[in-house]
Amino acid sequence: IELQVAPRHCDTSTVNRAPLRDRMDPLILPDHMLIRQYRLPRPAIIYLADFLSNDLKRNTRRSSPLPVVTQIMAALRFFASGSFQMVVGGTLGVSQSSVSRVVRDVTNALCRRARQFIKFPATDAECIRSKQQFFEIAGFPNVLGAVDGTHIAIKAPNDEEEAFVNRKNFHSINTQVICDATLRVTDLVAKWPGSTHDSFVPMNSGTGIQFNEGEMPGGWLPWLMTPILHPATEPDERYSRAQRKTRSVVESCIGVVKSRFRCINRSGGVLQYTPEMACKISTCAFILHNICIMYRLPIPDIPDDDDPEGDVPVPAPCNTGMQVRQDLIRRRFM
Repeated sequence: IELQVAPRHCDTSTVNRAPLRDRMDPLILPDHMLIRQYRLPRPAIIYLADFLSNDLKRNTRRSSPLPVVTQIMAALRFFASGSFQMVVGGTLGVSQSSVSRVVRDVTNALCRRARQFIKFPATDAECIRSKQQFFEIAGFPNVLGAVDGTHIAIKAPNDEEEAFVNRKNFHSINTQVICDATLRVTDLVAKWPGSTHDSFVPMNSGTGIQFNEGEMPGGWLPWLMTPILHPATEPDERYSRAQRKTRSVVESCIGVVKSRFRCINRSGGVLQYTPEMACKISTCAFILHNICIMYRLPIPDIPDDDDPEGDVPVPAPCNTGMQVRQDLIRRRFM
């Protein structure tokens, strides 16, 4: 809103006031258009507006503060497109500065509630369901989640710039994703600079440490049960094939998230934010992906260039791990 000071000695009743910027009501769009432009259908957008209402309502003297729904829509448009804030604001009749503030506020509000949307199986029933769903993929037993890494491209930061240059020579956040067989994200670690070695991330994540120390429910992550790099027998080959097919679920998950939310896809450019804010925006993309699954939205087609930028290398199994792997091959893949 542009405000003009009336000239001195002027009758202010005759001054033409600048009109409010026209804003469209995006919820008048049909669901297929909402999903195309904002990635969520109307019920999901209303749900988010209600869920984050207390965080986003503004105490302001402005005559027309941004409605919570408009704030949600502006942030969703940014997450979906990765466009510059001025472009996002133009689609909703909102200024660039307002979009900047809205993206920050919605991102922070969602991240504060991340644990309500990204949860690892905890109860016996959840673990049994997860194992059954993974078993139906390729016959690999006892799997609680599939894990992989990806790099989220960011602009060169001002501090410790070299630490964020990854092995593919661009600045990034090295991000670990664990998902279930339905592509729902169950664990996320988005905090390490791009130069961090891929094998370091899972071994130093909370979930990885808990698995290694035997504190998690009985089950495996595929990287704990490694493939045989050079299988010499048919059972070894069957085991490795099932392991790779089971683990490929998380590669699909990352591809779907980056396809839905172009703000973390390099095709949409790099995130023009500090590393800390980039980590939060990445977290929001995975939260919103889980909301898409919650509302049973179809899985989008993944372009060939949407493959994850990173990959968790196969660690060398310890002697105990090799024995467990051989026992599994004898029991399940002979």
